[in-house]
Amino acid sequence: MSEALDITAPESVKLRPEKSKLAAALGRFWPEVFVVALVLILWAPRLSGPIDLRWDAGVYYVLGTSLATGHGYRITSEPGWPEAVQYPPLLPAIVAMYQRALGSQDPAIVAPWLRISYAVLFVLYGLSVLVLARRFLQPIWALAATAICLLHMWTIFLSDLLFAEIPFALVSVVFALLVMNERLQSSRPFLRETVLFLLATAGFLLRTAGIVLLVAWIIEALARRRWRLASARVIFAIVPVLFWQVHVERVHRSEEYRHPAYSYQRAAYQHYNVTYFDNVRLLDPFKPEEGVAGTSALVSRVVTNLVKMPIFLGQGISAPEEYWRSALEIRPVSRVHLPMCVVLPPIILLGTLVIVGVTFFLRAGQWTLAALIVLSVGLMCLTPWPEEFNRYLVPVAPFLAIAAVVAAQRIMAMLHQSHRRVATFGQLSLAGLVVVAIAVEIRSDLRLFRDRVIKLEQASFPVVSTGEHFFHGTAWAAWEQAVGWLAAHAAAQDIVATTAPHQVYLRTGLHAVYPPFEPDAVRARHQLENVPVNYVIIDGFEYRDFSRRYALPAVKSDPLGWQPVYSIGGTIVFERVKKS
Repeated sequence: MSEALDITAPESVKLRPEKSKLAAALGRFWPEVFVVALVLILWAPRLSGPIDLRWDAGVYYVLGTSLATGHGYRITSEPGWPEAVQYPPLLPAIVAMYQRALGSQDPAIVAPWLRISYAVLFVLYGLSVLVLARRFLQPIWALAATAICLLHMWTIFLSDLLFAEIPFALVSVVFALLVMNERLQSSRPFLRETVLFLLATAGFLLRTAGIVLLVAWIIEALARRRWRLASARVIFAIVPVLFWQVHVERVHRSEEYRHPAYSYQRAAYQHYNVTYFDNVRLLDPFKPEEGVAGTSALVSRVVTNLVKMPIFLGQGISAPEEYWRSALEIRPVSRVHLPMCVVLPPIILLGTLVIVGVTFFLRAGQWTLAALIVLSVGLMCLTPWPEEFNRYLVPVAPFLAIAAVVAAQRIMAMLHQSHRRVATFGQLSLAGLVVVAIAVEIRSDLRLFRDRVIKLEQASFPVVSTGEHFFHGTAWAAWEQAVGWLAAHAAAQDIVATTAPHQVYLRTGLHAVYPPFEPDAVRARHQLENVPVNYVIIDGFEYRDFSRRYALPAVKSDPLGWQPVYSIGGTIVFERVKKS
């Protein structure tokens, strides 16, 4: 018996230090462990399959394919392969690298790897946000700010798409962390400046709005009264902007741009084919017949957006108003949406906390974080798409969430000096508001993941599509089956008009265009025929109703020339009758 004890004793002694080290590591890094676990939970149901290539994602992929195949920076899904001038080229260049590495341009092969890459980016993003939050907040509050950022439904949705928002958000957070790294500033200033320039340039080349990183970089030097450094940063910041503008100006002056492949290819409402400047000048880019915005209209747009900004900021760190209503419903007691007077106050309070947090940043000399928020909001106010603000706020969500939680924590500390009951009520209210924001996000996420499946199960027709993406309802399923029909019946040289032209090209190889945004049905029909378009898809999409608003009256204006050849779930394919 004693020999047995002698043998086991040393092993038990060896095990204790290992267990204590593990416990110490978990005790020290529990916030990081929590963030990684949260990311795994958010990605586990959607890690397999291709990344979503709808909307702008299709354009990025098409441009990447053009680069990978040596055709330049061109939208090859369009007739004439026009050169692109809207999106800076970094994300398409990354797509091209994946295609070259995998030896294929097939989305079925490349898109799954892009999805895995975005999952890895999301882990790095979550950990980076946590590191940034801990620069200002105690661990539990930093974790709350990080959770608010990661749990936002638009953050989850955009991480599922080949969009630039999540990569840009990661670049922005790393940029902010490096700006605040005083030790590197004193020990290796040249290395720090070089990396900051590369990060800011990468941000701009991912998104045009990334210019805020370059401007914030300059503002940080000005705030420290480093005039020579600020001047050098101005010179370097001009370089990536100048190179991109030289490309845009060269395209604008080209014969190809002045004589496009079809009459409305470079119309201002063709937002994928023109610059943001051209598109934003319209009063409503989705209704170009309303005309160009004059000075008074632009001022009115900015003021209107600015007045509503507390609501948008509050939604940017919680959920859109519709999801607040759904989350706060008490079921099965009531299935009626709550009135605005119940939903708006907590949203506005959250937005107000963000604004107060920005003032704390300014008072503390955190000019970079304040500048990133203010500049991003300023750019948003110039745009005519308030329905897109939830998307535009995703890249600055880390800074918004940290600002809001910093404000809540500071106000709670100030309340200590108040009457005991007032202090207790105020502290509980602020803490409760943060908890409610997270709870609303969780409810919204549950609905987001649930609708991914249920909406297709409720279709009135047999669904072939897997529906593995968010906001992929019956309208998309019907559209996809209509495109499948076209793949089987259209000739290789045929051209399709649709609300989702780039997705048609990726699925079928057929050239595809937007329908003309022309309210006059006869003129619209002539423009379609002059492309020449062979098929028009009339879809049931709720957000973008271009086909129903413009294309449907156009084809109906000539029932002998355009005839319906396929219909499913409210989606109709019209074919132009070939004249003998």
